[in-house]
Amino acid sequence: MNMSKFFKVVLPIVFVIGAIGSVYLFMKFKKVPPKKEVRYEGPLVTVEAAHLVKKPMIIEGFGTVEPEHTLDLVSQVSGKVVAISKNFVNGGFVKKGEMLVQIERADYEIALKRAEANLVNKEVSYRKALKQAHIAKKEWEDIMHNVLRDKKVTPDALTLYIPQLKAAQAAFEAAKADLSLAKLNLKRTTLKAPYDARVIKRMTDVGQYVSPGKVVGTLFGTEIVDIVVPLHTRDVAWLEVPARAEIVSHLWGREVRYPARLVRTEGQIDPGSRMLHAVLQVTRPYRFDPPLENGDFVAVRIEGKVGEGFWISAKAERDGKVWVAQDGKLRIRKVTVLYRKRDKVFVSGLRDGDSVITTSLFAVTDGMKIRVKKSGKR
Repeated sequence: MNMSKFFKVVLPIVFVIGAIGSVYLFMKFKKVPPKKEVRYEGPLVTVEAAHLVKKPMIIEGFGTVEPEHTLDLVSQVSGKVVAISKNFVNGGFVKKGEMLVQIERADYEIALKRAEANLVNKEVSYRKALKQAHIAKKEWEDIMHNVLRDKKVTPDALTLYIPQLKAAQAAFEAAKADLSLAKLNLKRTTLKAPYDARVIKRMTDVGQYVSPGKVVGTLFGTEIVDIVVPLHTRDVAWLEVPARAEIVSHLWGREVRYPARLVRTEGQIDPGSRMLHAVLQVTRPYRFDPPLENGDFVAVRIEGKVGEGFWISAKAERDGKVWVAQDGKLRIRKVTVLYRKRDKVFVSGLRDGDSVITTSLFAVTDGMKIRVKKSGKR
């Protein structure tokens, strides 16, 4: 056999046999580690501490800021607009009693003078009739005593001037009423703000003609605003009227809080949503910086009745039961849910300091072994 054939055939076989022998010897003489008994300690769970609290329940909701008073400013007389307040503009603030629109007064001043003159005339006529009636009565008494001498004779009303006196008196009273109306119409030529308000929209201008019943602007009061909040029926049991509350607005790019007060409920459950509407009020909303604006959609926090119990994560409550970690074992406790929020529930039936399990487990039994995950905080 030449050397070339030896290296190609025999040498690889030798290498394979040597490798197999090495593996055999390694497996035969290697040290086998002693078997270690594994004890099952139960599943690993996370817990949170339950602490007893006793304080007012905070009821949360959302609502829109609305003015308590809104009105359409309406003209009661006709005429040309001759002046308008500089504050009577869209978004302007006006004070109670401030002149907003002035209607031309000339026609109404003339009507007032005519009414005054007519009253003087009717008063003279009435006093004449009163004097005449007195004279007629005196003359009839003289006739009765000196001429007729018959007590059974009675004069008619015309003889005693009674109808004439009533007519003159009625005309006098009508003239007084006309004068009052003339004064009132003259007063109505000046449209004033009935209370501190803000202008939503102005609908007239200088030179325009207005007629009775025409709306010249819309205002809303700035003294009080309402926030109507729909509340779930679970919140109703914790409501106390009146109560303190807080409004939270994000209109200005940051969280702004305003003091408020729950003043009433609307008295019936909404048939569509099955919710109760609560009404909150904020006084003088424009005194704040920044102000609470009309139409703002806000969050509300209402201080309800005092509750005593434990706040735990919503995921820890399982159909009226809670799992508690106690001495390395899982204990099942029955609880009563007093109030429920999106991410937590308020319950009774726990002990202060209980370690409530928040981990979801597939199957549990009371007393099963568990391992509590240690907190990473030091």
